[in-house]
Amino acid sequence: MKTAVIAPIGMSPPVITEFIDGIGEPVSDLVLMATNHPQVTAGVNLVMAGLTRRYQWLRIHVEVLPFEDIASSEENFVFMKHAVRIFKEERDKHHCDTIYLNVAGGRKNMCITLALVGQLMGADGVFHLVNHNVEWINERLELFRSKISQFKEATTYEDANALYEQYAQDYDAILFPGRTSYEIIRIPTLPYPTDYLGYLVSGMKDRGAGLTGEDKDLLARHGMIERAGTVSDLTPHGESFLEVIFNR
Repeated sequence: MKTAVIAPIGMSPPVITEFIDGIGEPVSDLVLMATNHPQVTAGVNLVMAGLTRRYQWLRIHVEVLPFEDIASSEENFVFMKHAVRIFKEERDKHHCDTIYLNVAGGRKNMCITLALVGQLMGADGVFHLVNHNVEWINERLELFRSKISQFKEATTYEDANALYEQYAQDYDAILFPGRTSYEIIRIPTLPYPTDYLGYLVSGMKDRGAGLTGEDKDLLARHGMIERAGTVSDLTPHGESFLEVIFNR
């Protein structure tokens, strides 16, 4: 049995390591979804160094998004396309039986979008993480921010490990606090019926053919189609959504 975790990462790297350390079951694959912001890159390398030292068997992959921040609907759809592809690769290429989402890191829109994509793609669990002593974590992160920023220059694991080794005890305290210091919260989700999703997608592609009037109204309210009498046309928003679903 293989378990994968997909997680956006932002300016608070500990939410990644705390989840891996505290979920209570072996994780074989970790996919970090990161913007190309320099401080995010530094956090990625810090996390990889800390986790590799503690969990030598963990396969860590970094999916670098082509922007520093998600600042438009178009960029959010790009993020969704990456997420859909990652789900398929974890299932089909890396043969992971279970896929969890950790939505505690990254921008709010990344976390919300990933949770919705996860429900469509059949994620096995969506989790958030809350620190009971967030002030201490934030203070330590700020205290070490300049040192952590040096990790953005690390191009190999050896480089990152050498930087980590200089303050290993402090970094371990930041990344791997005691399990009682934070709570992992499972967000309620229900499996999405794939046949219903296929029905909606097919109807959107065929200008509403086969859809009930109620479902056309539903899609119109969500900005996916525009209705003109009995004919329904895709909106640009709907076209972008279909591109995500078909991974084009």
